[in-house]
Amino acid sequence: MNLSMAGIDHSTADLDTRQHFGFSKSRQQQILHGLLAHPQVLGAALLATCNRTELYLSCEEGAELDPFDLLCQAAQMKGAPFRSMVRVRRGRDCFYHLCRLSCGALSQIWGEDQIITQVKNAIALARQEHCADSVLEVCFRYAVTAAKRIKTEIRFTRSNASVATKTQEALERFVPRPQRVLVIGNGEVGRLVASTLVQAGFSVGMTLRQYKYGQVPVPTGVDAFEYGQRYQRLPYFDAVVSATASPHFTLEAPAFLAVPQRPRLLIDLAVPRDIDPRCAAEGAQLLDIDTLSGSAIQEDHAQVMEQADAIIEKYRQDFLKWERYRQAASAS
Repeated sequence: MNLSMAGIDHSTADLDTRQHFGFSKSRQQQILHGLLAHPQVLGAALLATCNRTELYLSCEEGAELDPFDLLCQAAQMKGAPFRSMVRVRRGRDCFYHLCRLSCGALSQIWGEDQIITQVKNAIALARQEHCADSVLEVCFRYAVTAAKRIKTEIRFTRSNASVATKTQEALERFVPRPQRVLVIGNGEVGRLVASTLVQAGFSVGMTLRQYKYGQVPVPTGVDAFEYGQRYQRLPYFDAVVSATASPHFTLEAPAFLAVPQRPRLLIDLAVPRDIDPRCAAEGAQLLDIDTLSGSAIQEDHAQVMEQADAIIEKYRQDFLKWERYRQAASAS
């Protein structure tokens, strides 16, 4: 088999650049058929989300095609301005990448679940358009199966205990030491941070979405109030810690800077960002997850991926066995 892929994603390109590759479903259908018109292309699948666009190709043996060039030709766009942002993988690297992608290990939000559905939708569209050959079908099937097993057997974590400890240390180093801290977000990270800070002697407030009242536990000693009141309550706090999965800013610069007495320290634990970086324009200090505890998270991620790669290798061997059987059957 001759597998290759080319991709551009959030790790190499900003949103404005990725929008050039934000193909609609109908456009994806056209591109797939354009790719399959190439005499050496046996199958094609296109994964296009807000964070990435990736083309997977199955080609004739011996063909040395550039999947990114073919994508740009099929999409009738100039690829030269984006060449440095594109990653091309072949063979084993292509399969490993698809497995890691499918389990959320390459997502902006570590371990997120939506991507596995998007991967399944990508091969389903290729199948619907009669553009997926047996190699791509089996490759994607094994990748999705491996991803499901990884998600079942390995707990994806963001080193939450380390994050909470690092947050406490950052607050205690700040001069003058904050006494009153607002935690925005009542998920696992937010609750752990709030509990850690209460135990360390801080006075802690926490925001709750109105619809979640009574549905989530509030840590002992924490004063909870409705998320919509956060700007009104800001003058009562010396520091803010934000840790949500929101796609939008929890603190926007115009509203934050309009508060007459603002917190001096802002700690953003979210990926993507919770706090508008412009909030630090007038006297406030802003720390993000990379500067706060990036090394702890990277170490944790490396441990998770070591376990995940062992599972992926098992499915890669199964994929190779299938290929050997296929070749033997075609030769007989």
